[in-house]
Amino acid sequence: MLQLRQKMGMHQRMTPQQVQYLKLLQTPAAELEAKIKEELDDNPLLEEVSEEEQQQSDQNEITAPIAQSAEQVATESGTTATEEPERNDYTLEDFMNDEVEGFKAPRISRNEDEEEREDRFQQAAEESFTDSLTIQLSLLELSPRMRVLAEEIIGSLDEDGYLREPLDQIVRDTSIYFGEEYTEIEAERLLKRIQRLDPIGVASRNLQECLQVQLEAMPNHSPAREQAIEIIRDHYENFVKKNYQILAKKFRVDQHELKPAIDLIQHLNPKPGAPSRPSAESTRYITPDFYIEKTPNGKDFVITLNERGIPTLRVNASYKELAKKKGANGEKPLPDDAREFINKKFEAAKFFLQAIYQRRETLLRVMTAIVHRQNEFFQQGEKFLKPMIYKTIAEEIGMDISTICRVVNGKYCQCDYGVYELKYFFSEAIPTDGGDGEAVANKVVKARIKELIESENPGKPFNDDQLVDLLNADSYNIARRTVAKYREQMHIPVARMRKKIM
Repeated sequence: MLQLRQKMGMHQRMTPQQVQYLKLLQTPAAELEAKIKEELDDNPLLEEVSEEEQQQSDQNEITAPIAQSAEQVATESGTTATEEPERNDYTLEDFMNDEVEGFKAPRISRNEDEEEREDRFQQAAEESFTDSLTIQLSLLELSPRMRVLAEEIIGSLDEDGYLREPLDQIVRDTSIYFGEEYTEIEAERLLKRIQRLDPIGVASRNLQECLQVQLEAMPNHSPAREQAIEIIRDHYENFVKKNYQILAKKFRVDQHELKPAIDLIQHLNPKPGAPSRPSAESTRYITPDFYIEKTPNGKDFVITLNERGIPTLRVNASYKELAKKKGANGEKPLPDDAREFINKKFEAAKFFLQAIYQRRETLLRVMTAIVHRQNEFFQQGEKFLKPMIYKTIAEEIGMDISTICRVVNGKYCQCDYGVYELKYFFSEAIPTDGGDGEAVANKVVKARIKELIESENPGKPFNDDQLVDLLNADSYNIARRTVAKYREQMHIPVARMRKKIM
């Protein structure tokens, strides 16, 4: 039986304009230009202003508040962005009756030096790892039959250059697919020849085989090389675990006499398939969203939002003339469906430009608050980073925590000490035993742990308990499990694995 019931509840609903604003807010500078280009292609009422027109534009027109400079000064007392103008009441009729051409998006012009600098970073197409090996097969002078198997082996390598798939499985699959009979003995001989291609050690089935191949391919037959081959071939487990005392006993030498052989092994390439230098595909270029510079007095900062590449936009004036045009008998200038289309696109253009402006103002307000809170960091460096959470910034500028998260995510700033992701400035607090009892950011403690490990005696590295004692001596109140957690987060191995022969 169907029944009608009333139910009260609260639901969060966002308008399409709010959704668009939030998407633009979390878009980094490197992607914003592409978003604007998409909107230009989708909305015929939007058009890009040429540089010549931009230079001749009237500074007193309605677009002036949006086209203002993207600089804000963060002082010790803190500076917030200006309030955004209310533009929601600007309608198509206002646009038709105005002498101006609508809103414009913020823009910073690009000079020739910047364009030349960008051209300099364009990468040429590079030969792939698999293609390089395939070309080298011609040096082996293989028969057509064996070349087929060699190409199948090369095609089975992983990104590090290792052959993870069982060789007997490759032999079976190749025999079935190409109708040729291959034996495992033939495949093993062929594999050893492939392993001598450049880079040497490629197509190895594990790290031990990779290191041994590289050692055996060395032209010189020094005592260190012979000893290194024996270590990898017969005592690999002790080498991996750095049981140098056991190795010294097996070779009947002192530990320091093993150093030449150990050093030789440690300079080998453990990943022959990895590129020796970053390729165009693997290199990730970071585009700062903010530039933070000290003012001449050395106390305040100028925060500049990176808007390079963002075009100046306006509503297409030709649609304004079309909407005003009337027929010979004074009839309505446009059919209802055409007018509805123009009105819809006009509203979309208006909200898009407003969203860009709101994004700009929100980013500046958040970054200004961060600089104000982390003033000592920007003045003196990483050791002066203070603990800070999203809630602190949200309360300071009167915004929701989720908005702060969207601003921080994927955004970077460039200052005197390098390029930092905005997330870097938010960290947990670690209590100290100092006189003032002030807490420090956990990133400061991590930096101190890294500093201690880098300065340790390689022959007797610090274990986690010793690191705790050293940190406590620096007034950092921290537990052993926390030290271990921070060390693992920085991908630093335990003391036994850091040990070196002196």
